[in-house]
Amino acid sequence: MADVKNFGLKGISNDVQLGKGGGRFKWVSASDRYEFTGSDGSTLKAIRAANVDVQGTLLSDDITASSVSVNGDAVITGNLTVNGATTTVSSTNTTIEDSLLELATGTTGAPANDVGVIIERGNSDNVFIGWDESEDKVKVGTGAFTGASTGSLTIAVADFEAKEVKGTSLTDGTLSIASGSISSGVAATFSGAVQGGSLTDGTATISSGAISGLTTIGASGLATVGSLTDGTATLSGGSVTGAVNITASGTVQFGSLADGSITITAFVDEDNMASNSATLIPTQQSVKAYVDASNTALKAYVDGLDIDDDLGIAGDSGTGTVNMDSQSLTISGDTGITTTASGQSISVDLDDTAVTPGAYGNATAIPTFTVDQQGRLTAAGTAAISTSFTLTGDSGSNQVVAGGDTLDIAGGTNINTVVGNTDTLTVNLDSAISLTSVTASGNVSADNVIVGTGSGGSISGATTINASGAITGGSFTDGTATLNGGSLTGAVNVTASGTVSFGTLTDSGESIAVTKFVDESDGIGNNDNDTTIPTSAAVKDYVDNNAGDGQLLRASFTANSSDSTFNIGTVPNVSGRTYYASRVILDVTTLVAGGSVDGMVVKDNAGSGNTLAAATANDVSVGTYVVDLPYSSALTKNAAIQVEFVQSDGSTAATPTAGVVVGVVEYKFV
Repeated sequence: MADVKNFGLKGISNDVQLGKGGGRFKWVSASDRYEFTGSDGSTLKAIRAANVDVQGTLLSDDITASSVSVNGDAVITGNLTVNGATTTVSSTNTTIEDSLLELATGTTGAPANDVGVIIERGNSDNVFIGWDESEDKVKVGTGAFTGASTGSLTIAVADFEAKEVKGTSLTDGTLSIASGSISSGVAATFSGAVQGGSLTDGTATISSGAISGLTTIGASGLATVGSLTDGTATLSGGSVTGAVNITASGTVQFGSLADGSITITAFVDEDNMASNSATLIPTQQSVKAYVDASNTALKAYVDGLDIDDDLGIAGDSGTGTVNMDSQSLTISGDTGITTTASGQSISVDLDDTAVTPGAYGNATAIPTFTVDQQGRLTAAGTAAISTSFTLTGDSGSNQVVAGGDTLDIAGGTNINTVVGNTDTLTVNLDSAISLTSVTASGNVSADNVIVGTGSGGSISGATTINASGAITGGSFTDGTATLNGGSLTGAVNVTASGTVSFGTLTDSGESIAVTKFVDESDGIGNNDNDTTIPTSAAVKDYVDNNAGDGQLLRASFTANSSDSTFNIGTVPNVSGRTYYASRVILDVTTLVAGGSVDGMVVKDNAGSGNTLAAATANDVSVGTYVVDLPYSSALTKNAAIQVEFVQSDGSTAATPTAGVVVGVVEYKFV
């Protein structure tokens, strides 16, 4: 078939017949119009075209079409009845003169469908305002529904703002307001006074002017307690119990010392060991004197013996007799003793031990000895002692106290000291105590607690403060974070179950002050700065529209027995640009079949806009179908270009079960 782009007919009648026995196209001068008829020249025939452009007036008693597009104004003087499943209005603004708008007209019996208005939001969930039939209440929320949805919608309730909301009760699902009372609240922020019969955080309570349940109290005034404890050791009634270690730089006096099995009641200076006690500890001088006296008693015993011809002998056990004429007396040494006879003398010697003869002990060392079972000193040495010690405190310079100096333990604020008999130093709290702070893990009891004088005091470290009136302070702190002058500083983490509003957000690294979040409608392009943060929708919108314009949309579709359409791509939405399609390419790589499919229709605006390629311009057989377009109609920005599979009538949807199609749309912009 020849491709003839321009031709002219001259010297023939006022009509042209297309093919042998085909239709005729002729000019009827009496009616001032062109007519397309059958071969008889009089029977009007239908004309099928992708688009019909009428510059003047379209006259018809009956217009029947699967799709009608009116690019100009349309005025209907009679009633407009729409019998289709969906009515789409794509105007910028719609005004309705009626005072009442009725939805779900014709509903009978028990209602089953949710009824309301759907607001389309593009890539974000749509908004529903209407009646939720399943919950019998008016609801405002978001979800994946569209205007084509029916039945019970899945609605996620959304934020709602109004100048005033009234009702018998209000609730957010946790907190409730009813009959003037607030219950089940999680957190509350007030700029004025908070009054109540009592205030509590679940631990400490303020009621009738009294605070109870506090874990920590900081006070600059007097605090008197029945006992003080750190959780292990306790000071009460003058006694310390539960202590792990006790360290003292002065004299430590005791009633008794115990290691768990032996209880020592005293140290004794007793040279004769007369007490023979299991509860007394002798000094080393007493031990030495006792050993020396024992050796002297042995010598006196020997000297006092009565010697005659028959010498009677006796020991600690057993007795004997020595005939002085015929027998000799043998004195044998036992452990540690050696005897030597020479002439008329017997020497009894103590065996030498490993101890080096000498003087042990001095002003800086005390002697140490090891005594064996026979009372001998088998080892001797010294142990160094300190003749001075260092005195330190919470403040001030360290001081060295030399031996012989007097240590003065002076009382400080609220503390006095008293030296008594038996080398005792007593540390007392003053009867009236004034403190700048008190930290306690338990209760602090007092008849009267005054917090601050003059310019006021402070309570710090409390886990709970309950008050029946306003709690006012220059600052509030937990030791890390501080609330002062309406500002929270020093916080490590901030956790809130509600909305956190800010003037600025600043990080600790780049010191960037963020003033707001930027959403899709505001646009990243309108906020080119370092003080705003875009939402994910804003970023996606900006990238979609500014990351380069390839002027080509492409998508591949594989039949799946469920979809009758697929989107080739979305037209960009760059401000100031108007987009026009220049070519549509449908590449059928695998025969499309099933579901009575016969062709494909390509439209913009998600299938509700202009027809870019009619079903007659392509086929479902394997092949590449190219449709060049004259840039006549602008594409709908930010809307998909859709391919719809149709049956042989060119409009009824078809759902193919097999086949692969690659759709391409080339476009330009001005």
